[in-house]
Amino acid sequence: MKNTERWNAIVKEIGEYGFLTVAELSEKFQVSAMTIRRDLEKLAAEGRIQRPYGGAAPLRPELTERKTEPSQTEQPPECKPPGGECDVLILGSLDPRFNLLISERRRLKRLPTVAESLPLPGALTWVGVNNYQAGLALGRWAAQYCRQHWAGRASVLDLTYSFDNTVERSQGFLEGLRLNLSSEVEVLSLNAQANYDQAYQFAHDALSVHPGINLVFAINDITAWGAINACADLGVNPEQLLVLPFGLEGSQLKNALMAGRYCKAGLAMFPEIVGPACVEAAISAFNQASLPPQVVTPYAILTSETLGNFYARDGSQWKLRWETVRANFGDVFDFGAARPPRQPLRLPRCVGTLLPFHEHEWYQNLRLMIHAYAARLGIGIEDMDAEQVMKDELEHRRRGIALQALREIEDENVLILDAGPINQYLAEALSEQRGLTVITNSMPVFKMLENQPAITLVSTGGILRRNSQALVGPTAEKSLQDLRADLLFLNVSGVSLQFGLSHTTISEVSIKQAMLRSARQVILLADHTCFAEESTLQVAPLSAVHKLISDDALPANLRLRLSQLGIKVVIAKT
Repeated sequence: MKNTERWNAIVKEIGEYGFLTVAELSEKFQVSAMTIRRDLEKLAAEGRIQRPYGGAAPLRPELTERKTEPSQTEQPPECKPPGGECDVLILGSLDPRFNLLISERRRLKRLPTVAESLPLPGALTWVGVNNYQAGLALGRWAAQYCRQHWAGRASVLDLTYSFDNTVERSQGFLEGLRLNLSSEVEVLSLNAQANYDQAYQFAHDALSVHPGINLVFAINDITAWGAINACADLGVNPEQLLVLPFGLEGSQLKNALMAGRYCKAGLAMFPEIVGPACVEAAISAFNQASLPPQVVTPYAILTSETLGNFYARDGSQWKLRWETVRANFGDVFDFGAARPPRQPLRLPRCVGTLLPFHEHEWYQNLRLMIHAYAARLGIGIEDMDAEQVMKDELEHRRRGIALQALREIEDENVLILDAGPINQYLAEALSEQRGLTVITNSMPVFKMLENQPAITLVSTGGILRRNSQALVGPTAEKSLQDLRADLLFLNVSGVSLQFGLSHTTISEVSIKQAMLRSARQVILLADHTCFAEESTLQVAPLSAVHKLISDDALPANLRLRLSQLGIKVVIAKT
């Protein structure tokens, strides 16, 4: 049977029989389990099947009506860039630099903000579990398991991440282990980037090199799933290794827990509780009500024996038992449909959400629960695309730098505009200036200015680098030898105190160096993302720069260090 025929037949079989295990599919199609796993990963990536632990299942049916209590099969609205105006913001744990930008941006600074997962600059509160204490509890559970099954021996692969909340999870887990085991705990900590492929590769490599590892701690489900599949592909004995996830976010890891192979326990964070709790906190923030520094949500360590106490299986999905929530955590966290939601004096018209990692089940389900609970209250939700917002924010800041640079220019000046995104914005703004001469190796800059009769436009000539739209090479460099400019507006990809100005390709580095030799004054236009970065090749030491124009996300300590080097630092208003 050809591969395509087998793939189509697998989809058909799964559609007829529902969930089928890898072993069942391997036997039916007379191929190895490894081949079936590869087939299933391919079909799942193409969106033709689901890939729960141990096998495959049909795609979830699309729901045409919003339900009061959605199952996790419902798909939330597609994320889009921020368009309308929202009254309050729920902000997830994005890149720390991005969180700083969001907190400083004027449009969002006016909004009351509630953070999810960890405290963020400018947020009135944050909603989530106590990550350290939850990790500590799971570490204690793991220590007891080690005493019962492995004579107290623990060798840990810690698949962590760089965010403060995930670091606290790892620290708590390892502390819980160490406090409850008499023998020394061996630990290999690796930053798996909260990414399946990275977690799979790290787990595969670590277990190959260190076969004595018997515990894998994963800071979320997708990381745990990568480790579980690495264990399966290596043929690790499930009785000799335990994968412990922090999350139990959706169906995939709950199914793995029920299978009871590598995953025999996990810490549940309950997106069904956190989502409504975020909405409640957002309502309080909108009403300017007093909020604690953290709205602490509950967690529970679940095993295959206790999972059914908290969740009921509904087909291929799991639904939270709200009566169990009420019994274990009290009415305050009962957001079930049977309980009328609290009605504050004022409701926001619209709550904005800016949540990362849309491929993670945690954020998929969190968004669903936010939407469902807000719908019960009649509150609109605007989901913002974090990646697009980041692009918009950088563009906004780069335009601000360009407008600040415009103030450095006087009529009749001779300018060199280097190839780079900020100089493209500067070129857009040059139409009001009179008597300027602009020398450039940037094709976009040249095209923007070619129809400006008040500007004398000079091209360096040379060879076109299509990916950067820059003219480079000996011809371009030679043309600059006979030219002198009052100001050079320089763009580079990296700036650091140690390596100076740096860039990625030697041909562009060479022409930037030629520009430096042709200019009387060098003004570096660089947004904050360029700093502390070192590209492949040095353009020049920092001493070549007379003035820097950047944005207000440039750290204050770095501004002082640059000023001490004799560089005038100007912060653009954004």
